[in-house]
Amino acid sequence: MSQKVLKNTKVDIFNNSIIMSLFLLSWPIIISNLMQTMYNIVDAYFLGKLGKIEFSATTVTWPVIFVFISFTIGFSNATVSLVSQYTGANNKKMSQKTAGQAYIIAIILGITLAFIGVLVSNPVINLITGENSKEVAPYAIKYFNIIMIGMPFAFLFNISGAILRGWGDSKFSMHMMFYSTVINILLDPLLIFGFGPFPALGVAGAAWATTTARIFTGLISSYLVFKGERGFKVNLSDLKFYSYIVKKILSIGFPGSMSYTFTSFGFVVIMKFVSSFGPAVVSAYGIGNRIINLITMISFGIGAAVTTMIGQFLGANDIKNAIKTVKIAFITNFTIIAFLSTLTFFFGAHLTRFFINEPEVIEIGKIFFKYVSFSLPFFSSMSVFVNTLVGAGRTGQSMIINVTRLWGIRIPLIAIMANTWGFLGIFYAMIISNILAMIIAWLFVHFGNWKKAII
Repeated sequence: MSQKVLKNTKVDIFNNSIIMSLFLLSWPIIISNLMQTMYNIVDAYFLGKLGKIEFSATTVTWPVIFVFISFTIGFSNATVSLVSQYTGANNKKMSQKTAGQAYIIAIILGITLAFIGVLVSNPVINLITGENSKEVAPYAIKYFNIIMIGMPFAFLFNISGAILRGWGDSKFSMHMMFYSTVINILLDPLLIFGFGPFPALGVAGAAWATTTARIFTGLISSYLVFKGERGFKVNLSDLKFYSYIVKKILSIGFPGSMSYTFTSFGFVVIMKFVSSFGPAVVSAYGIGNRIINLITMISFGIGAAVTTMIGQFLGANDIKNAIKTVKIAFITNFTIIAFLSTLTFFFGAHLTRFFINEPEVIEIGKIFFKYVSFSLPFFSSMSVFVNTLVGAGRTGQSMIINVTRLWGIRIPLIAIMANTWGFLGIFYAMIISNILAMIIAWLFVHFGNWKKAII
């Protein structure tokens, strides 16, 4: 592999300023995450033209889908943590072996979870929709089952991106996500509404568009990593089973996976509360969450860059720059999100109308943005602290933060406040949990023992 290719793909954090390294690592991840969010935005836009029932199908299923995706997020983060620390320690051989074992875990996990997902889809989704939104259930079940077909390929893509991100190449995921998003955008209207040889599949069409794109990116991204196109090559010999590496990935990844899984189950429970207020509230809540996700993708990008930098600095035993990275990332993130959330506060109704032009949904959407917007800088900044712990390999501590935020704060508050203030109680609970979550995460980083490598 030529030196030119290496320079074009890998960010050398040891020869750049921290702010420059944060920028170079985070902007491709931000773009990649924004394109990922475009999947949901595009689906929402076209399905919104069919009506609030069809639109609500994706809103209802997303928390359940995320339960399954969350299993691989923890192991992806473990892969980033280990590969980045081995990279910082200049141990390329162990980086490659770790990557190979991560692929084995991703393949087994992806197939197993997709099978389980199809088996449980009917009772789980019917339980979420309940009587007040039961008309949504048939669309949601069909959408969910088709998405499960592409789940193993989504896992392959996530692991491929994690490997290269740990090594210092964050542009790879962005390039792959670009192609995936283009495929999804092109297929969505063709398969939802029908055109020429394409049948009008409605909600199922949106699911097939996403699944087709995921199959493409999963296969191509894995092929490119094994071919070594980005300067980091996984060999077939690295797929030989190494129990001690697998145990290390599982020990680091399992708490993270459980964290995201418990979080996902939490959002399923929250969706049960939201669904009890009917399709109009479900639709407004779904639009609000999509816009929030779009904004917080910036934070997730900065957080992902923090994971790589913390891992490499700790691997090189450079504690001073690790601490400096956290401070600069926090200030940068809080400032950017504060500006963007100000815009959503004033223009929430217009954002809601873009998706569904129904007065009841628009009014609820306006209320959502008025209440939730100002807490976003706090919630999004939590990701900087959580990803600091992930980069250090302290995924057990990050799990405590995520589980506490949802199960210890938000869900109990929703149960109490929704009963008192209706759907407004859900928004109140979101505000309180967002602010408290950041404070808890900061306490873990400020007083924690994360400043030492785990390799």
